[in-house]
Amino acid sequence: MKKFFPLVIVSIVFILIFVGFYLSNKPIPDNATYVGSLSCQSCHTDEPLGWHASMHPKMMRKVTEAGAVVADLASEDLLFDANKAVWAIGSKWEQQFMGVEDGHETLLPGAWLVESKKWKTTGWDGWKVPNPIKRCHGCHTVGLNVETGQFIEPSVGCESCHGPGSWHVNTAGIGQIYSGLDPQVCGQCHSRGRSIDSEYFFPVGYKPGDNLSDYFNEEKPDALQNTSKWWANGHPRKRHQEYYAWRQEGHVNSLKSLTENYDGKYGEVTGKCLSCHAGEAIIDGQSEDYLLEDVQYGITCSTCHFSHGDLDKERITCADCHGESASYHNKSLNKNHVPCPVEAKVECQSCHMPLTVMNGGDYTLHSHKAGIIPPSDTRKLGVPNSCANGGCHQDKSLEWQEENFKKFYHKNSK
Repeated sequence: MKKFFPLVIVSIVFILIFVGFYLSNKPIPDNATYVGSLSCQSCHTDEPLGWHASMHPKMMRKVTEAGAVVADLASEDLLFDANKAVWAIGSKWEQQFMGVEDGHETLLPGAWLVESKKWKTTGWDGWKVPNPIKRCHGCHTVGLNVETGQFIEPSVGCESCHGPGSWHVNTAGIGQIYSGLDPQVCGQCHSRGRSIDSEYFFPVGYKPGDNLSDYFNEEKPDALQNTSKWWANGHPRKRHQEYYAWRQEGHVNSLKSLTENYDGKYGEVTGKCLSCHAGEAIIDGQSEDYLLEDVQYGITCSTCHFSHGDLDKERITCADCHGESASYHNKSLNKNHVPCPVEAKVECQSCHMPLTVMNGGDYTLHSHKAGIIPPSDTRKLGVPNSCANGGCHQDKSLEWQEENFKKFYHKNSK
C-alpha cells in the first residue's frame, strides 16, 4: 500500500491542477446569479475597504441608517410626509427620497441641495417618471429584476462593475468574474438615455463585458443648439454623462494612436510609450515592462479614478504623462502654454476640464470632454468658459475675458 501512496498523491495533485485549469478558463455561465457584496468580503479585504469609503455604497440607503439623511426633513418647504420616506438617494450634491406604495418604491417630490441647504421644489424632472423601477433602480441597486422590482442589494456594489458573482464564489474564487478596464462598465450608469425599448432610463440586461450599445441608446449633444442635458459645443450640462463626454476627446484614442496608422515619427513603440498610452501599464505604476500585445485599453475611467476607493482622488495627474505642460514630444510648444502666473496655481483641469455641469444648484462638476472653452462660447451659448471657471476670473466682465483670451492666444499662435 505504501508504494502506491506517492502515486495517489501525485494523481490527486494532477486532478486538482486539471480542475483548477478547467474552472479558471471556463467562461462565466449565462445562468450566473448575483450574490451581494458581502460574499466578496470573505476573501477580498483591501477592495471592500476602499469601496466602503467611497460614495458608491451610499447611493441608496434606508433613512433609518445612521448618517444616511442629510436633508432637512422638518423644513416647511418639504413637499411630502417625512414619515413616508423609506430610502435616501445620494448625499453629496443632492438628496432625493423614495417611499413605498403597493410593495414598490416610488419617488417622492423635490430634491435637497446639499451645498445651499435648501429644497428644490420646481423644475424637478423626477415627477415625470416617478417610478424608480424604470428610472433609478438600474444604477442604484444591484441585480434588479425589472419584472418584479426586486433587487439583491441597494446602492452600487461589487457586482455592479464585476457582474453576477455566483460562479466565482461557488468555485472558491477559481471561476472567472469580469475584471477589466472597459469604460462601458462605468458608462452603463454615467450616461443618460434609454433602454433599447425606450421604457427604462438605464441599459436593461447589460452585464460587464457586454457591448453597451446593444442595450442602451445614449442621449447625445446637438451641435446646433443647447439642450437640457448638453451644451451645443459638446460639453455636458447635466451629470451622469461623463462616458459620452470622454468619448469625444483625444484620450479615448490614446492606444489606437500607437496601433492604428502610426507613422513612426516619434520612433519605435516601446514600453515607455505604453506607460502613458495604455491603461494596464499606467495602473501598474506606469510600468515600462509591457508590450503592445499585453494591453487592450488606452486611457479609460479607471486609469484616472480609483475605482475601489476615493473616486475624486487622481490615480495619476496630467503632468505624469504630459510633463509640465501640453506637449510631451514638442517641448517648444510649452513655453507660453499657460497664460496665468505661477503663483495663481492653475491646474490642468481648471482650464481643460471646466465646470460646466449644473449639480446641486451650481456648476460643481468638471466636463469630461477635455478642451479649452473660450469666452466666445459663453457669448454664443451661455456655457461657462475656461477663463471664468472655478473662481478664476468670475469677477471680470465677459468683454475683459474675450479681449485677454484673444490677446494671449493670438500673440502665441504666431
